[in-house]
Amino acid sequence: MKRVLAISLLMLISACTLTLSAQPLQKMRVGTFVEDGELVIREARTTLAVDLVIEVEEFVPGPYARYAERMLGCPAARLTSSAKYRIVSSSVSLTNDDYYAMANPQVQLLSEESEGEFAEFLPDRQSATRVDLERSASNAAERIFMLRAARLELITAELGDGVYGAGLESALREIDKIEGEYTDLFLGKSSVRRLSYRYYIPVEPVTYEVVGTTPSEEASEQSESTQTSETRMKPQSLHVARFSEMHGVLPLTNYVGELIEVIIEPSEMVYPESNPKGKILYHYANNANVALCYGRETLVARILPIYEFGCTVRIALEK
Repeated sequence: MKRVLAISLLMLISACTLTLSAQPLQKMRVGTFVEDGELVIREARTTLAVDLVIEVEEFVPGPYARYAERMLGCPAARLTSSAKYRIVSSSVSLTNDDYYAMANPQVQLLSEESEGEFAEFLPDRQSATRVDLERSASNAAERIFMLRAARLELITAELGDGVYGAGLESALREIDKIEGEYTDLFLGKSSVRRLSYRYYIPVEPVTYEVVGTTPSEEASEQSESTQTSETRMKPQSLHVARFSEMHGVLPLTNYVGELIEVIIEPSEMVYPESNPKGKILYHYANNANVALCYGRETLVARILPIYEFGCTVRIALEK
């Protein structure tokens, strides 16, 4: 059993290595040079675009909710409003640096309009005369039962000379619509909408950490403090926003929500050899593992070329 697990682990590591090695090298000319007759000064930078699609389920209680049980026989009418948010999709990708420079760090792309609160001029209002809330609820309840009776009479052809075909269908749809508007005044209304957000996140300059510090054999024999160590690029954690199921997307300063962050892990790569006498500079990107995380959950993971973790190579003059 242990051997099977070991073989499976080796196969998984090999698959990840092959995936990274299969990624093409991406490069960008940097420094000062002339391109298409114009002087160009360019640095290799990476900006990430994080897209979040949030679904919110909202409920607004009806103005007659307190009378629903007594006048309609519905004891389950809710009296308070509520909203529940969830992340339905997310992505992380590369974007244009120039567009980031012109845009805000956060851009809300789309927001489907919510029905929101009930209008002050309610659909059951029949005149300009003001009536107290309980009386208005009683009138609305009576009309609901009247509409139901009219529907039954239409279906059984007991109303007038009878309505048939498309006329009957149209009349029934209109009755259903009006009854729904009146019923919402007692039972409230629910809606589901989606909010789409895009965040532009610039990758920070690379930093290094010391790893693999171990006593040498000679030091252990002679009880000396001589040690060997090496440095490596530190992974980055870029904060995007915070999220709460009760409040939705929140700014980073609002600690009610869990953190949404981008974690970048650089990979070991082999770059072309640099020519010390070369006059042309190219900066190669590192094919890094980029993960978008919410709390302890990984929403999406990709391999993306990140210039901040790459290296600059000199080449000879191009002919």
